[in-house]
Amino acid sequence: MPSFADVLAAGALACGLATWLFPPLRIALSRRKRSSLAAVGFTIGVFVVTAYLSAAGLLLALLAFVFAEHARLAWFGLFAVVAFWLSIVMAMIYSDVRRWRRQPKETGER
Repeated sequence: MPSFADVLAAGALACGLATWLFPPLRIALSRRKRSSLAAVGFTIGVFVVTAYLSAAGLLLALLAFVFAEHARLAWFGLFAVVAFWLSIVMAMIYSDVRRWRRQPKETGER
């Protein structure tokens, strides 16, 4: 029978996996046309739910570290959450750099 700490670690791993799986599945399963305002609201909603899953995974991982001697599953869950948000930040930086390179250069001379 698994101990309480093992259940916490498994929950952290489940939340870490859900952090990666929820956004693409939610977007793929929602194929109806939206107005621009509804699309923005939908995107914000996806990010909020993903943030909640991440926060729950972080909390469960921290609790597993406190109560367990060996919390390997919690480490995997923590790594999944951190890797997801780092990949989002890297995608935003890459997008900004691409947009910056496509803009015409202003020389300031007339």
